[in-house]
Amino acid sequence: MAENIRVNIGELKVMKGYFKLIAYGIGSCAVIVCYDKYVPVAGMLHAMLPEKKKGVNSNKFVDSGVENLIRELINLDVSINNIEAKIFGGATMFDTRLNAESIGERNIKKARETLFKKGIKIVGEDTGGDYGRTIEFDVFNKKAVVKSFAKGEKIV
Repeated sequence: MAENIRVNIGELKVMKGYFKLIAYGIGSCAVIVCYDKYVPVAGMLHAMLPEKKKGVNSNKFVDSGVENLIRELINLDVSINNIEAKIFGGATMFDTRLNAESIGERNIKKARETLFKKGIKIVGEDTGGDYGRTIEFDVFNKKAVVKSFAKGEKIV
């Protein structure tokens, strides 16, 4: 039985073995999961904004958080060539009536851009829309269960 590990806003957690990384109530935040495609090692980042402020290197931001996530995996002897990613969230929770991209859209765009620059392939995602989600990622079998009141449950 896998132990559940909660990942709150602005947090990054990396686990090895029989664990489930869980982020609850994801709206415009981006949840990025990176994992070794061969061994049961994975990390989850729960970021709320796309870009870090000058001099700040925090997991609250997609760009610096993804950098930290990759670094943590490499510190656990994961080869960057074996890392795959799944991304979640980025919803537009409120109609702002502006033509500008929402925070959620900008978060997902930054996640894709940062992972691409690192040469990490995104192999699954559940992003966008106007509804919240909960993500449960199983470190051992590398599957994510996405739950929402609006869309039910699916495996990514």
